[in-house]
Amino acid sequence: MSIVYALIIRFYRIMIGLVSLWNPKAKNWIVGRKDWESKLNQKMGTKENIHWFHCASLGEFEQARPLIEKIKSEKSSSSILVSFFSPSGYEQRKNYELADYVCYLPLDTKRNTKKFISSLNITKAFFVKYEVWPNYFKELNRQKIDFYIISATFRKSQIYFKPTGIWFKNLLKLPTQIFVQEEASKILLSENNIESIVSGDTRYDRVLSTSKKSTPNPIIEQFYSSKFTLIAGSSWEKEEELILKAFYASNSSFKVVFAPHDISESHVKGIVDRVKKESKYIKYSDIKEGVNLQEYDILILDNIGLLSNAYQYGSVAFIGGGFNNALHNILEPATFGLPVFYGNNHEKFPEANDMKLNGAGVDIEGYLDFEKELELILEDKELLAKKMELNKNFIQSRTGATKLIYTHCI
Repeated sequence: MSIVYALIIRFYRIMIGLVSLWNPKAKNWIVGRKDWESKLNQKMGTKENIHWFHCASLGEFEQARPLIEKIKSEKSSSSILVSFFSPSGYEQRKNYELADYVCYLPLDTKRNTKKFISSLNITKAFFVKYEVWPNYFKELNRQKIDFYIISATFRKSQIYFKPTGIWFKNLLKLPTQIFVQEEASKILLSENNIESIVSGDTRYDRVLSTSKKSTPNPIIEQFYSSKFTLIAGSSWEKEEELILKAFYASNSSFKVVFAPHDISESHVKGIVDRVKKESKYIKYSDIKEGVNLQEYDILILDNIGLLSNAYQYGSVAFIGGGFNNALHNILEPATFGLPVFYGNNHEKFPEANDMKLNGAGVDIEGYLDFEKELELILEDKELLAKKMELNKNFIQSRTGATKLIYTHCI
């Protein structure tokens, strides 16, 4: 199986190289890994007590972040290395202030992993959620370096638990410890003779901390003007279509803030093209001094970094990606007490089902579901207040994963 895996990795590298000829993200993936060895040695070669965190992308980084902050606050002399697989994560966090260096993860070949790990004084390594890289795991194990999987979730449908996946399953026996989000993952691993600890998800600690540090945004506050406001967080086209359809069906009885996942000019234009002429919309980047935002029905946040502070002005949230099993962060709006809508394809995100069972998360199959549930909340202030309290308590009751992991690992 090692030979097959090596061939797959090399084939992947060839395909990414071909795609990079026309795809900017693939090009960043290639360019970002160029001369990785010299860059790594220059930045980290002399550092001691390195704590290495590897994240697939931005979502996994948000799970690593509370533990990074805990380590730096308790052991300030520790060095922090953060690696990403995806350009979207790297580009947004390449200047992360608590990291000594942020880089792309070199491709998982035996040669790369030996060079990467041997050149660093790694004390601990942390792989977030789904990040299982065979050659990195084997090299860390060979060099007797403690390493962990944190905030992990496992499902029977994954390759580890299939008859053909024994090679991959054995990789899960190499980490020093695995910390899982919920009991179901622990049971599944236990049935396969793999030990784990239920720690919960570090993101609950992160979003609670973020909400306490939220700052006013006078522009969004003026737009909101104490009217019922729906925040479309990290929205995809599907969510945007449903929201606008419900908006017009309700005779514009609420305001909408779109914070799309894709803020490219073409995607934002797609939202604008679906807005009817009788509605007043404005893009955040077009706002000028003196504009009366209270007169507008729709605000489009076409800038990065505004969403987390926008939730404090919302009444409900509709989070993107849930129709494609790529659900974005539903915990941030819940921290502010917002009832949260999301698509019903969210198998990989246990927090979605937990929030639904708690009573303030609503998974949506289609438009009729959304219209019905939104109308109930729009018409019943007591129901809205109840759901807001449920979600605040939902977040608060699930914090503590960071402290537990830190206690076991550091």
